[in-house]
Amino acid sequence: MPKKIKLILSITGIILLGFLRGYIFYNTNWIYKTLTVGRINQARSEFNFMLDWTVTEVVIFKWIMTFSFTILFLGLSLLIIHYAFGQRKHLKAMSLVYAGLIGISGVLFLIGYIFGFSFELYEVIHTIMMLAQSFVPVLIVWLVIKYIPSS
Repeated sequence: MPKKIKLILSITGIILLGFLRGYIFYNTNWIYKTLTVGRINQARSEFNFMLDWTVTEVVIFKWIMTFSFTILFLGLSLLIIHYAFGQRKHLKAMSLVYAGLIGISGVLFLIGYIFGFSFELYEVIHTIMMLAQSFVPVLIVWLVIKYIPSS
């Protein structure tokens, strides 16, 4: 299969993965809010089985999904950069961006946990991890490679 077709399929895949991620997390968050604050459940019916779960089980599920989607987005991002540019240094740059996002989130999580203000840092960590679970990192790396001359 030609590289151009592989690139198009990879880009389509990362976009569709974003929709799938949003769908799963949107509905899981409805379930979470129903279980924790009694909000009326408006999750799709295919998620109602989670109403029998404990809050801890829902949180563990969200952690598993966060880890899984981050790995999938990283993999597709690497494929896109590989098919578009094919140089090892560009794959390293993509990997470093993900390592940075995950590293910053991890450090903030540990700081919040150790010093007892993890609730205050949640939104920042959440935003960084949502960024890691999107096409934005590959878009930024693509634009940097394409439009900033390297020496």
